[in-house]
Amino acid sequence: MAASLLNKNLFLVSVVKALRQNPARSLFALGGISMGIASLVFIVAAIEGSNQNAHNIIKLLGPNSIFVRSGFGDKSRVRRLTYRLDLQDFRNLKRIYGVSSAAFLMLKQRRISAGGQARNAYAVSATRDFLQVFDYELQRGRFFEPEEYSSFPKICIIGTELSRFLFGNKNPVGKKVQVSRTTLTIVGVFAPKGKLPSGKSLDDRVVIPIKTYRKFIEPEYRRLFAVKLKLEPGADYDHVVSMVRQVMLERHKKDDFVVVTPETVRKFLNIFNWTLSLYLGLASLIALFISGFVMSNIFSINVKVRAWEIGIRRALGATRQAILYQFMAEALAISVMGAALGSLAGFMAVHWITPLLKIPTVYPAKSLFLAICFSAATGLLSVLMPARTAARLNTVHALKSRL
Repeated sequence: MAASLLNKNLFLVSVVKALRQNPARSLFALGGISMGIASLVFIVAAIEGSNQNAHNIIKLLGPNSIFVRSGFGDKSRVRRLTYRLDLQDFRNLKRIYGVSSAAFLMLKQRRISAGGQARNAYAVSATRDFLQVFDYELQRGRFFEPEEYSSFPKICIIGTELSRFLFGNKNPVGKKVQVSRTTLTIVGVFAPKGKLPSGKSLDDRVVIPIKTYRKFIEPEYRRLFAVKLKLEPGADYDHVVSMVRQVMLERHKKDDFVVVTPETVRKFLNIFNWTLSLYLGLASLIALFISGFVMSNIFSINVKVRAWEIGIRRALGATRQAILYQFMAEALAISVMGAALGSLAGFMAVHWITPLLKIPTVYPAKSLFLAICFSAATGLLSVLMPARTAARLNTVHALKSRL
């Protein structure tokens, strides 16, 4: 009983002692594991975030829809307009066989104010089919009446974020809001739509009937930001997409527009995830390999330095298996600390870097599990051979190492 207790105490003391010996080498191994784990955590979080981003884009695009937005033109052009689509493009796209409805998006940033509060937000024009094609839903109030699209009523529908900023928790329906120099009456608040991949909110907007928009907000109404098409049930989606590109190329170069479909979003996501996994995965594996190599060398040296200690433990009754477990426990302790530090560094990278990449910030719990597994595997595999060497040391020869 006493011998067993003594062995346990020696086990714990030697683990702590081993971590304090050769601090420079131990820190180097710890740093390598931490770097590898940080890269691993960031990879998992970035992929989860990009998957969420793609899901949000597809949800915003809507089922059975095609989104055609303006490009910026090729680099050889002296004048690169922000919006390269126009009303003729809209008419041509709307006539494609299989398209059931279409709407264009035209927006301008304007000063929006009410009740002493003011901020810059987008004013959006709405044609008769706009709210239905772009999948707007109401939270409060009403949509525009059919006759309000053909007259000049000073009315609008605002987003939930803009509503909270201007009116707090009060119901804004019936209240006045000033868009630039024009005062409009709020008739509705549309339900939350979320954010674009760029981070811009779709709920910080004011939607205005088309003729009111053209008369009071943007008289020079020529170019469009985007056109959204909805297809008829049963329409050949791939054929319609092909026709959209063909129609657009009749009046534009390929750099003047971008056709966005769920398939293009998925393809971009796959390329992004593959590239990210390749480069960061290599960095992670190299860091873990280097840290494993360093740990293996450190423990090989420790076997020779601690031969007398091993001999004492064997003389007191410790088995070869206990010696093996001793070294494995020391490696596991370094690995767990490396996993903790690496996870912390990885989550800090997620917090600061993913917003720069326009990726939603996600902290997946499975990255912690992967971090512990990879770091533990690195530590145990790298120390396995030195630990076996220590367990096989002859007791008498080990005790003579200090003579």
